[in-house]
Order: sequence, then C-alpha cells, then structure tokens
Amino acid sequence: MERDKGIRYIRGLPRKTLPTRVSKNSVLNYASSPPLHVTKTIPLLRLLETMVARGFRRIFVTTPSNVLEGVVTPMEVVQYLFWRSRESFETPVLSILSTQVSKIMRRDIVSVRQSASMAGSISLMRQKEVNGLAVVDDNGVLKAVLTVRDVLEKFNPPLKSGSVKDFMSKSPVCISINRPLREGIETMISSGFRRLPCLDGFHPVGLFSSRSIAGFLGGRALLREAGKTLGELMSMSVANFMIKDIPILDPETSISEAWETIKRSSYGSALVVKSYSLEGFITEMDFLKAVEV
Repeated sequence: MERDKGIRYIRGLPRKTLPTRVSKNSVLNYASSPPLHVTKTIPLLRLLETMVARGFRRIFVTTPSNVLEGVVTPMEVVQYLFWRSRESFETPVLSILSTQVSKIMRRDIVSVRQSASMAGSISLMRQKEVNGLAVVDDNGVLKAVLTVRDVLEKFNPPLKSGSVKDFMSKSPVCISINRPLREGIETMISSGFRRLPCLDGFHPVGLFSSRSIAGFLGGRALLREAGKTLGELMSMSVANFMIKDIPILDPETSISEAWETIKRSSYGSALVVKSYSLEGFITEMDFLKAVEV
C-alpha cells in the first residue's frame, strides 16, 4: 500500500502530532472544558431546563461552527420577563418561554484567549466584576470557560488573612418575602444586584435571586403555574422564588474557613448573620478579591 506523502511513520503507523505545551499558569490548565453551548435558535424554555438540570449559571451561544456569539445568564431572562410584562400583563408565560435565545442573549461577552495567564484572567474578572470568562482561540471559537470556582478550587491560590466581615458587602439591599415578584425584579435592576437577602420582618430567612427565578421557570414549579399570564406571575410573592437553604456565616469566621462552607453549596454566596440580625452578604466574587496572585 502506498503511504501518504508528508507523513512520517513508525512501524507502519502515522506519527501522532505532539500536543502543544501549555504553561503551568495557563488558563487552559484550570478552565472547564468542553463548555456547554447552544445555538441562538433554541427556545428559552429548553435553555432554562438545561440550566436548571445541569446547575449552570451561564450558557454560551455559538454559531454552528462554535464561534462565540453571546451568553445567557439568569439576569438576562429576568430582565426580558420584566420588560415584556410592562408591555402586556396578559401575555401567557409559556408563550414567552418559546422565545428564541437570540432575542435575550447578551453580546458583550468578557473573554480571554486560550494563551492567557491565570494572573491576567483573575485580574480581568476583578476589573469587570464577572464570575465567568469565555476562553476562545484566535478565531473566536469557544474552547472553555473559567469560573470563580475554577480559580478557587483548581488553581487553589492562597487567600489573604482576615475574617468574613473584612470582605463581605455590608448593609446589602434586601427584599421582604411578602413583596410581589415585580418589585423584587425592579429592585434587582435598579440596584444592580442579582441576589437580594430575603427578610421576614427584620429576620433574614433566605435568598431571592435571578437564579432562583430561573430555577422556578425551568423546573417543576412551573408546571403548577403553567396557565398564568405575565401579570399573574409578577403578582406572586417573592417567597415563592426564595432559596431557603442558603449558607449562614458568622462575621468573625475566617475567610478560608468560610470558603470551605461556601464551596459545599451550589449557590456561591452566604448570609452573614449575628444574633439573628443580618450583618452582611458574601459572594464568590468577594472571595476572588481575597485571592493572592
């Protein structure tokens, strides 16, 4: 049999191409790959079901050739629901969930090249205040995603000394569990915070977030409310969308010990409580600020 020209053989077999050497501090060593991605024609409901089932906080949107086009997080979903509800209260919720992702996705994606260093990637995350970076090649093809959890668990850098009170957000924006969903979303949008501690009177009882709303829409809870209009959905109380089993930390807990608690949770945040009173709120981004690089 005639051998192909230009290919070197060992004992009759083509020589395998040696893998490109990757620096120890390269983002590719710690980013999650392959990342989940969808095309822009997928309906919103299917995306939400996937997001809930897989526990993802973001899903990237690509062309059929995997070139990065956009990203959808729970906040884009919440904002879209809110603005559509302002247009028409009578629109059925299920008809909104048939909307193609292209109408909802955000196109201003924060990304790094696959040759980027971890130090540079962490610095960019802090600067842009994002908890996930798309990793692309020189042609814009999506290769991986680097999240705060990847940084803290895989890269595992040392954390600065200090306690939770040194890094937490003090006097966080809160919402009462009795307020309607519409007011909760308005508060998220106006404050710029996608997570709001929930209060029953003056006592913290849970967390209301864009992710908890997405979880409602992409989970079994929607089956009970499938016949509702947007107006009816927006009138439901925040309590229906609240996460109850959110971690609770004491403000004096060391930041390293606090991370051990947070990483066992899927929510990436915790209420900071002392004597049944809310002292603050801490998220994965606060832990990223404590990273020494």
